[in-house]
Amino acid sequence: MEYPKVSKKERDYLIYIFEHSKDFPVRLRDLAEFVHVSEPTAYEYSARLAEKGLILMKKGMIKLTEKGSELAVSIIKAHRVLEMLFYLNGLSIDESCQECSKIDYLLDSDAIEKLYKRLGEPKSCPHGRPIVVKSK
Repeated sequence: MEYPKVSKKERDYLIYIFEHSKDFPVRLRDLAEFVHVSEPTAYEYSARLAEKGLILMKKGMIKLTEKGSELAVSIIKAHRVLEMLFYLNGLSIDESCQECSKIDYLLDSDAIEKLYKRLGEPKSCPHGRPIVVKSK
């Protein structure tokens, strides 16, 4: 599936919403607090994600669309595959995570899949989290 391009900040929003909306939508206020911005700024970024069809917003509550959830899963997989690659090549767990966060949303899923296979299809990242995550 072809996903819209997102910025680093939009990536952070998507991942937060994905990780914090298991049973209920995320509150705009909580999202703003997490990314250290004002609520109007969080609203502005959220509106961009809504325009791209990645989230739904209603009365200060936010949830991912199916497309948004699939993109978040793709970014998480990319992050965890890259973490393994960096970790196996000498970076610490924290360094690996930090560096991956800078680029995980930029890479093509086909390239990530090739790296994943080349690494032997590891089950988890250096933190012990599963590399393959299911959409919600």
